Amino acid sequence: MTPASIPPVRLWAMPTAELTEDDVAAWLDVLDDTERSRVARLAIPRTRIEYASAHALTRAMLSAASGEAPTAFRYEIGFKGKPRAFIGDRPLDLHFNISHTDGLVAVAVSRHCELGIDVEAVDRSVDLAVADRYFFGAEADWLAVQPRDRQLESFLRLWTLKEAYIKATGRGLSQPLDEFWFDVDPPRIRFTPAIDDDERAWRFHQRVLADRFMVSAGWRSAGGVDLGLVVEMKRSAELF
Repeated sequence: MTPASIPPVRLWAMPTAELTEDDVAAWLDVLDDTERSRVARLAIPRTRIEYASAHALTRAMLSAASGEAPTAFRYEIGFKGKPRAFIGDRPLDLHFNISHTDGLVAVAVSRHCELGIDVEAVDRSVDLAVADRYFFGAEADWLAVQPRDRQLESFLRLWTLKEAYIKATGRGLSQPLDEFWFDVDPPRIRFTPAIDDDERAWRFHQRVLADRFMVSAGWRSAGGVDLGLVVEMKRSAELF
């Protein structure tokens, strides 16, 4: 795929459960000094594997989208604390966002808009009371009436959508989670008066990958046009 032909919003995901530190060792040469230092500081082997995998996947995807070498990118903290990729002193004309959970890493890229993604394992342990404490009331009410055997999945549907939004805006958890809410099916964001934004401009996509991972992506589209999302599952052998 040539850089000019990349889809408007493109997401790559890669399973990591079977990877070992030996498997990802060669990728360290692709990362920069800051990334390698971060890997070295991580105490848990599984966390080192996920971090190296996520950042190698990001460099592979930026390379595929731009035509530049995977080692060519450097990062700076940009608007609202989000990282931007540069080639030398030139900012790369791509937006990207990374997420990872135990067993899966993912990165999304677009030329057209800021975006956010979140991935979570659907069998992870969560405290459902978080919804009562931090979510908008309508979301907590919706969750409460879901069948008991679907409540965990329903919580993660809301959680990943909310994470995708706050990552797209760059506010992270400084954004109160009860100042916006979601209609879940199909995903649609709603704002309280505390957020001065046009909910019609936002687009969200959500799906389950590999029968185990909930993935949500969101972006603000100029003119409210749905840019569309293309998702690809990658294998580690395909990166470089």
